[in-house]
Amino acid sequence: AAVVRGLCSEGGPAPAFVLSPRGAAKAAALQSEFPDLVRIAANNQEVVDSTDCVILAVLGPQTEEVCKGLQFRTGQVVVSLVNAFPLVQLKEFVRPVEECAIAVPLPAVARRQGSTLLMPFHPTAQAIFDCLGTCVAVDDGAKFKRMTCITALMGDFYRRQLAAQQWLVSHGVSDAQAAAHIGASFATFVADSAKAGPHTFRELVTEQTPGGLNEMVWKGQEADGNYEAIGDSLDGVYHRLTTGQKDAELTPVAGRKRRLG
Repeated sequence: AAVVRGLCSEGGPAPAFVLSPRGAAKAAALQSEFPDLVRIAANNQEVVDSTDCVILAVLGPQTEEVCKGLQFRTGQVVVSLVNAFPLVQLKEFVRPVEECAIAVPLPAVARRQGSTLLMPFHPTAQAIFDCLGTCVAVDDGAKFKRMTCITALMGDFYRRQLAAQQWLVSHGVSDAQAAAHIGASFATFVADSAKAGPHTFRELVTEQTPGGLNEMVWKGQEADGNYEAIGDSLDGVYHRLTTGQKDAELTPVAGRKRRLG
């Protein structure tokens, strides 16, 4: 839904979409929102027959069920938003299609301010997601999986905002005032690094005033092991992505114990 909204909303490229009837409520909402651009097919085969670019957006375990029995054709492009489903298997299910890619768009693509990870580079897929924010394409499966882990930091980002809001509220600031100030402040922080280069983050850290409040906070967090803990969490996410299992030893708590000996 986020991809459709981003592409069809005012200022977007406004392509025509043919939606599957599987997600009836979401499909109906999108058709109501964009009646001139969106229609709902009678079945999934009609979707495949009606378009040159098929975007597959289902839950991982449903991928085989949805694709099984569908007749794709040579020359089509299939872009899967199911990052847990391997590209090799996807190609098996959509034969004779040869041009396939996997994309991981984040929710802000609905406002054309989102990040999308793409593998491998494909000009059609790149063009779609470039319209929705920033699209980074990689051709290496191992790197793609590592980079996918970063999306798991989204909840931590919001939890830090919540912690800051709770601190302000505990000192007499209203919920509304705290939320407005924190939301705008974090958006300001992110704006400075949104178009990051190889050295942007290090430069932004080091430019904090020596002895100042910002340096005091990040050095305190560093001394407490919080940045090492991010690496521990990402190791756990990567393990779960590759094995399907959680590992109790790949957590911040376990990592801290190991480092303390």
